[in-house]
Amino acid sequence: MVFKMIALYASDKPKVLIIDDEKDQVELLCLQLEDEYLPIPAYTGKEALELVKAELPDLILLDLMLPESDGYEICSILKSDPKYRFIPIIIISGFFEKTNKIKATQCGADDFIHKPINRFELKTRIKSLIRIKNNYEALQESENRYKQLFNNSPAVTLLIDPINYRIADANEPACVYYGYTYEEMTAKKITDISIPSLERNKENREISKQIFSEKKGHFYSCHQLASGEIRHVEMYINTINIRGRELLFTNVYDVTASKKTERELAESEEKFKQVVELSIDGIIIGASSGKIVDCNEAACRIFGYGKEEMLELNVNNILREDFMQDIPGIITGKAVPENKIIESINKRKDGTFFTAEIATRTFKLGDEDRLIVYVRDITERKKAERDLKSSEENFRALVNNTLDGIVILNFEGEVIAANAAVEKMFNTQLEKIKGTSIAKYLAPESVPVAIKDQINVLNDQGGYLSVYKAISSTEEHFWIEGLGTKIIYQNQPANIVVIRDITVRKKAEEALINAKTAAEVANRTKSEFLTNMSHELKTPLNSIIGFSDLLKEEMAGPLNEKQSRYVQFISLSGKNLLDIINDILDLSKAESGEEDLNVEEFSVDESINKVISVFLRQTQEKNIKLNYQSENRTLWIAADNSKFRQIMENLLSNAIKFTPAGGSINVTLKQEGSLVTIEVGDTGIGIPEDSLEKIFKPFIQIDSSLSRNFEGTGLGLTLVKKYVEMHGGNIYVESKIGEGSSFIFELPVNRKRTVEPVLKVLG
Repeated sequence: MVFKMIALYASDKPKVLIIDDEKDQVELLCLQLEDEYLPIPAYTGKEALELVKAELPDLILLDLMLPESDGYEICSILKSDPKYRFIPIIIISGFFEKTNKIKATQCGADDFIHKPINRFELKTRIKSLIRIKNNYEALQESENRYKQLFNNSPAVTLLIDPINYRIADANEPACVYYGYTYEEMTAKKITDISIPSLERNKENREISKQIFSEKKGHFYSCHQLASGEIRHVEMYINTINIRGRELLFTNVYDVTASKKTERELAESEEKFKQVVELSIDGIIIGASSGKIVDCNEAACRIFGYGKEEMLELNVNNILREDFMQDIPGIITGKAVPENKIIESINKRKDGTFFTAEIATRTFKLGDEDRLIVYVRDITERKKAERDLKSSEENFRALVNNTLDGIVILNFEGEVIAANAAVEKMFNTQLEKIKGTSIAKYLAPESVPVAIKDQINVLNDQGGYLSVYKAISSTEEHFWIEGLGTKIIYQNQPANIVVIRDITVRKKAEEALINAKTAAEVANRTKSEFLTNMSHELKTPLNSIIGFSDLLKEEMAGPLNEKQSRYVQFISLSGKNLLDIINDILDLSKAESGEEDLNVEEFSVDESINKVISVFLRQTQEKNIKLNYQSENRTLWIAADNSKFRQIMENLLSNAIKFTPAGGSINVTLKQEGSLVTIEVGDTGIGIPEDSLEKIFKPFIQIDSSLSRNFEGTGLGLTLVKKYVEMHGGNIYVESKIGEGSSFIFELPVNRKRTVEPVLKVLG
């Protein structure tokens, strides 16, 4: 019946289709919109689809919970149809979860709005989406005509403004090549993707400037793709006139492949030089006569000569005589085999001696035979071996008298040595333990852990500290803690493990775990209860707030002064109660770990401005100056935009609450390395020093008496701290009584991993 009545009156107002099975909500929305729009009600999905075909609305308000077909299905049907997919769809719901938003986005929804719906916010979003729709349709028609020239060309083609070098247009192959969307390409200058520092030389840069000046010719350059990859290109430029505008018609050809061989050759030579010079071993190149023709810095350091002095010497001047007698044979392959390591005592320039390992290899340089001699100074290693041998008895005495068990395992995990404490721990003789696998004394579930630890420590992956379940010779089970480290034992790599019986500690840990599990179950039950109760309370509050706002705006008729004041009390109390419910629900989710971050990239400056705009009216009513300064208005970060805005809203709300009339609030944004720092400072009443530690605790008010001057649940700062920590950030507070407070929080610009936050309280 309502639809038939609307159809009788022609209107040039934009049509808004309202789809909701709750008639009071539909009536409420119709009343809120009828002054600027033509609302069309629908109460089922089937009715809505018929109205879309008949009326072709300018926008659709769609409730998720519908009979027969839900909002997701209706949204998917419309967005999959080419005739209707351009119609903006705003999803309305009284209870949004992350999964609901993800699913709605996948179905093609353009925006989301929570119940109760703010009339001004609703109209603003509708007006914005309808304007975007109209602009998009006009743009599509223009682009379809204009793109014929570029899309018919297979070459990478750009149109460049010769005055400011901005890319005026780009064809499809250009967008694909550079990896940008059309909008991103046409927002750039050619200088944004050109890398002058990588051009071949100064002369080539001058050529490119001349060609751009003359508007004709070709030159070589380097361009950076969206992925960050640098490509060598050849650019051909001619002048073209489009609609009276002179542009540079530019074809770009990738010549990276032709540069690659040249670059790789230079890199290969440089790498070889770096490897030789950075080697800790001395490397000497000699001719067949024994004359040293080249050497690295390590060889000079080992023998104590300068580079020029080394090149004046013969190999037999620095190596022992009996080794030098074999050089002709080494060259011809008749003497010492290549790569065989010989230990030798050699003499330095200053007359001192050192022990070295020497290996040789021959190679051809042109038509000449060359000899490479590798020299490794092992003086310190030899000394260490002697020290190790001399300390072995002391080590054995310590091992046999310690209370902790000590075992040494070979590469296969067999016990090759153990002390007396091990004998007592496993209740068996050492002779029976030696030569057996350690797995014999471990429970089956601990064997894989022990094997993994053994492999890691012997592969130089570092030591370990692990807990195993062990079995004594009497089949008694007990818990041990093993600290493993790699050592050299009897000239072989081995794993030395210090063992400690931790059965008593393990039983205590199990008791703590059981208690923790019980507490977590109780906490989840609490969270589920709060979630369900919050949802049940929100449903009637939606109607209370919505209809009280309509009465307050006198849409149902004029009110006297007392009625108007009572209605304002109803609306304000309803919204305060809704805020309390939302805060309790958010805190419950954060504490239970059920709430995830919806990480996305967004403009910090834009997000802060949106939050500030919400509070401008409050600051004006209270005669408070609200200032915002940003050192980087182009900064984008990867974070949860919704939670970021909630952090800012809570901090600004507190600042306004505790700042008297005539005061000021200052918001500053700056970037320091990989962190973005935001400060919200006020000239309010301040916080006592002894209260700074407890302001972030839930349900805590500095003035907790019933007669306190400032209302609130004490959850705002708790949620701020929780959300900052979820992002891996830190929060600080500075305050003095009577002078004001400053809250500073830091967030990582790119959130790649979880960082343990540290709460700092500044004096």
